[in-house]
Amino acid sequence: MESISDYQKRTYKDKANSLLTEFLSNHQVKDAIDLGCGSGNETVYMIKKGIKVLSVDKHLNKNFILDRLTDNEKKNVVFMENSFENVILPKTDLIVAFFSIPFCSRDEFDNLWNKIYDSVNENGYFIGQLFGDRGVWNPSLNVNTFTKEKIKEYLKLYKIILFEEKEFIRKSDNKKWHYFDIIAKKTK
Repeated sequence: MESISDYQKRTYKDKANSLLTEFLSNHQVKDAIDLGCGSGNETVYMIKKGIKVLSVDKHLNKNFILDRLTDNEKKNVVFMENSFENVILPKTDLIVAFFSIPFCSRDEFDNLWNKIYDSVNENGYFIGQLFGDRGVWNPSLNVNTFTKEKIKEYLKLYKIILFEEKEFIRKSDNKKWHYFDIIAKKTK
């Protein structure tokens, strides 16, 4: 299995996730939290759009983000090196979590999910993925996977804008993927 550091190096300067780019082409937010920011591609994209971003990762590499920002843009990023299990999230308009929060410990996932909901402002959004139960991650004790019904239960307090199931075998390594793309709006 690839190390976190190797993953961050490999994905450095990739394009931002298309869920985010499409969302921001139709919505405006003032601030956001990039939860599990990895190599910082989404953080950089949002800052370039004028959004203030709290960039959170347990294995934070600030230089991957700062090297791509102007001095003025650097004023719009705050870093937090913390695990999902211990993170304290401020109020925000948007939380993005791309392929990250399923790696929270199983015992703490519900607590993290509640923190996310509490952090999102009314009429704010959560955008990200949760792993389904039919992918390669399912046998692992260290990764959270969910049935479609369980994910819908997690989203019951949100208005679902997008809920799309993806299931395929990646040709490059024959790895089975099963996940759900989510865009959800907090209405209460």
